[in-house]
Amino acid sequence: MSTPPEESGTGFGGGEPDLRLAGLAVATWLTALAGLHIGAATVLLVAAVAAVFCVAGSLHLLGLLGRPGGRSRRHGWIAVAVGLGVVCGGTVGAARLAVRDAAALRTLAEQRASVSAELVVREDPRPIRSTTGRPSTLLVPTELVGLRRPDGTRITGPAQVLVLAANPAWQGLLPGQRLTAQGRLDVPRGGDLTAAVLSVDGPPLRHGPPSWAQRAAGSLRAGLQRACAPLSDEQGGLLPGLVVGDTSRLLPAVEEDFRATGMTHLNAVSGLNVC
Repeated sequence: MSTPPEESGTGFGGGEPDLRLAGLAVATWLTALAGLHIGAATVLLVAAVAAVFCVAGSLHLLGLLGRPGGRSRRHGWIAVAVGLGVVCGGTVGAARLAVRDAAALRTLAEQRASVSAELVVREDPRPIRSTTGRPSTLLVPTELVGLRRPDGTRITGPAQVLVLAANPAWQGLLPGQRLTAQGRLDVPRGGDLTAAVLSVDGPPLRHGPPSWAQRAAGSLRAGLQRACAPLSDEQGGLLPGLVVGDTSRLLPAVEEDFRATGMTHLNAVSGLNVC
C-alpha cells in the first residue's frame, strides 16, 4: 500500500510538481549573482542566516521542533531547499569574492601602481572598438600568478586580471599560455570576479609554448574563424561563439544584448556546443 503524501514526510504526490531542486538551483544562482554586487561579508551573513533557517525548518518538518501542518509539509521542504541554495551560493561566492577583494591587490589597483605581472591566459584575446586614429585595444582575460612592484614587493594569488593591451603581439596568445607583462593596474568596473585591470603598452614575455591541447583547440578555432570570414560581422562573430565558445570576434553590441537578456551561457563551451 502506498503512503499518502501527507504521511511520507515530503508532502509531494498526486501529480503535484516537486520544486525543491528548482528552488535550490535558482537560489544558488541568484545568491552568487547578488554577491558580486554586495560583497563577501554581506553575502556570507546572508548565508549564515539561511543556514539557521534551514536547520530550524528541517527540525520542524521532521517533527522534532513543533508539529508541522499539512501546508507546512507541502511547501516547507521547498523553502528549506531555497535556503540551502542561499547557503551554497553565499558560501562559495564569499570565498571567490574574498580572493577578488584581497586588500593587497586592491590597494595597488587604487594607487594605479606600475607592476610586473606573471599571468596565465584564460581566454583568447578579443579586440574592442577604439577611437579613429588610435590602434585597437585587445582584451585578454588572465589569471594572476604573481606580481612585483618596482620596489621589489611581491604579491601572489589566484586573482583574475583583465589585460588591456595595445601591442599586436598579444593577438596570437592561446589559453594556458604563461607570460610576464609590464603595465599599470587599475580598479575594474565591478559586477564580476575581475580583481584588477592591467593596462600594457609593450609585448608580453612568453614563458614557453601553450600545451598541445590548447594549440590543437586554437587551430580548430582559427579554422572556424576562416570559414566564417565571408559572413557579416554579426553572424561571423556569433557563430564561433555558439559552436565552440569562441567570442573573440563577437561585436560589443551583440555581447551586450546577450548580457542584457541573460543568455551569455549560449556562448559558453558546454556539452551542447559539442553536440
